Amino acid sequence: MKANVPTRKKIKINWFKSKCEFNIEREINIQYTASTVSYNKINWDVIVKYILIKEGESKEIPTNSPMTLYKDNLPFLFLNTASTIGNKIISEDLIDDDIIVDDDVINVVEGDAKVTYEDARDPKEHIEVRTRYDKITRKISIENKLDNGIDLTLDFKQTKNVTFVKSEPEPSEKEEPNFRYKINVPSEEKSSVILELQAKIMSRVTKIKPEFIKLEKEKLLKR
Repeated sequence: MKANVPTRKKIKINWFKSKCEFNIEREINIQYTASTVSYNKINWDVIVKYILIKEGESKEIPTNSPMTLYKDNLPFLFLNTASTIGNKIISEDLIDDDIIVDDDVINVVEGDAKVTYEDARDPKEHIEVRTRYDKITRKISIENKLDNGIDLTLDFKQTKNVTFVKSEPEPSEKEEPNFRYKINVPSEEKSSVILELQAKIMSRVTKIKPEFIKLEKEKLLKR
């Protein structure tokens, strides 16, 4: 495989001619809210970027320079550069349609609700706040439709309302709030990660205070 990075202007400049190490990086970024964590099914995109690591001295190439990838001496992908870091030339992010990610809920255990109250604008009212902590288990299945095996990173980021409990397999890297999994998916096969999460579920309802309901009833009875 080879790559061509022409200049954007009509006057062509040879940025460099050099052997390069060619890498493909794929990543799935997953994050839930208190609402979405219990959805029956979620589909995630696989983000792919192409990285050239050239031999010799580094070369600065402008962002958004066109980039063509060749396979068997034929162009098969047209894209742009995103940045250069030292000897690395990094392409823009693309969505890899050959990798399918299905995220299914497989179990939900609702916790007991705790009721508290907050002041409302109207002194006759208060806000009833119900808070519970649910245990939710989700299975993320990754299907590789390519004719070769791939490596990718699944990055789950917890939030203040949806936190990590455990997973199968264990994360390859933990650096809260991120939990990363290095996954290999053979050609035409599937791999999966099962996440067990805790979700903080809250609801707020404005209600008339009981003592004012009683007063209203007494007024009606006196009529």
